[in-house]
Amino acid sequence: MKLSAPLYEALLKYVEDGTLPYHMPGHKEGRIISRKYIENLAKIDLTEVPGTDNLHDPQGPILEAEKLAAKAFGAKMSFFLVNGTTCGIYAAMSAVLNEGDAVIIQRNSHKSVYNGLILTGATPIYLTPLIDYEDGIAMGVSIDELEGLLKGNKDIKAVLITYPNYYGFCIDIKRIVDLVHKYNKILIVDEAHGAHFAFSDKLPLPASKAGADIVVESIHKTLPAFTQSSILHVNTDRVDVDRLKFYLSLYQSTSPSYILMTSIDLARDFMEREGKDRLEECVNLSIDARNKLNAIEGVKCIGDDIVGKYGINDYDTTKLTISIKGLGISGSEAERILRENFNIQMEMSDLYNILAIMTVADGEKEFDELVKSVEGLLKYKKNQEIRLIDYYPDVPEMKMKPSEAVKKPYTLLKIDDAVDSVSLDYVIPYPPGVPLICPGEIIKKDMVQYIKLLYNIGIKIVGIDNLNIRVFK
Repeated sequence: MKLSAPLYEALLKYVEDGTLPYHMPGHKEGRIISRKYIENLAKIDLTEVPGTDNLHDPQGPILEAEKLAAKAFGAKMSFFLVNGTTCGIYAAMSAVLNEGDAVIIQRNSHKSVYNGLILTGATPIYLTPLIDYEDGIAMGVSIDELEGLLKGNKDIKAVLITYPNYYGFCIDIKRIVDLVHKYNKILIVDEAHGAHFAFSDKLPLPASKAGADIVVESIHKTLPAFTQSSILHVNTDRVDVDRLKFYLSLYQSTSPSYILMTSIDLARDFMEREGKDRLEECVNLSIDARNKLNAIEGVKCIGDDIVGKYGINDYDTTKLTISIKGLGISGSEAERILRENFNIQMEMSDLYNILAIMTVADGEKEFDELVKSVEGLLKYKKNQEIRLIDYYPDVPEMKMKPSEAVKKPYTLLKIDDAVDSVSLDYVIPYPPGVPLICPGEIIKKDMVQYIKLLYNIGIKIVGIDNLNIRVFK
């Protein structure tokens, strides 16, 4: 009988097509994963039996592996996550926040942070991102604005910061840590895209080494580990570890994958044995590729030019954010051309940019192919200016907390008819997965215009179906 497994077949086709991945996971289709490990995957897909330990009460090899991870990443203690960084964000927020507590979060946080607000019942105070309109990216934050918020609200319990952002750009994490601790608050850092920072002095300072209280990282994004492999680090005595462990157990599967746990363990081992040298090579190749990309007419690889602006203090050289606005084509169009005509798949595209994630699994061949393919975009250059928008909508007014809004009755309206209504859903463009509207916020006309602009150029937007949105009835 013919195989009938559509998902498996689709994935196999992607691989057999020979598409070069410039996207996560960091092992890049297993290039640097041990063949012996691959051969034994099915055999080590075990459960909690004598000798294998228990993630929810580790006392044996899991605990030992977590201790080795803490040492490698420069943390006081570390916890393996098999439900991705998302569950680590949930656990961190739940361990620190109670119903009604105020928490400062960056408005350009990942959806998991907003889901954490729903789970905890906390009240968000938003830290507005500084926008680079030329490149169309929400960048860093104002430290002065953060201090103003900390001074002005004594009910704030914690601050949650994203470091680095999706594009690899970094705020001054040491100043943030010092400021938050000056006001005796807890700092949680979503470092999903920075797990590799701990293994190179040529990359930005890891948040754990900067002294952040809780740091959550996606091992699978930039290190050689399987998708969903993540880790949570605790670095100070400000954190109630027993409460944190309770919530980790609550948000993680009661049947945790030993494949994912060993994936974290082996990724850490690889980085300590040979990964540091490979990362050094990756950084050097990235710098060389940046110079070559910047030499292409109409192309700009964003990096040094952004440091010192928009709250950015540093950047990850291995994240290649390539502006192709000067070619007169949109980022989404460039991504499509690269996939269809050059057989390479980028991590993502936005209005003006394409993004390539380079890891220890990439060598000179992959860097050369990327530069060559971007040069090939010159054939598709158009004599037109790509200037889609000159503003980023203000943060909508919050009528009710997200945790209250999701329980309200709703009606479905066309987004044009929903102006001044209260949204009961997220509106999130992918990428980068940052909400424009959250449950409980009032939908304003400028936001509707912005959403329609994204929608009409082909950006996928979760939360609207054919430009319909759920609003408070």
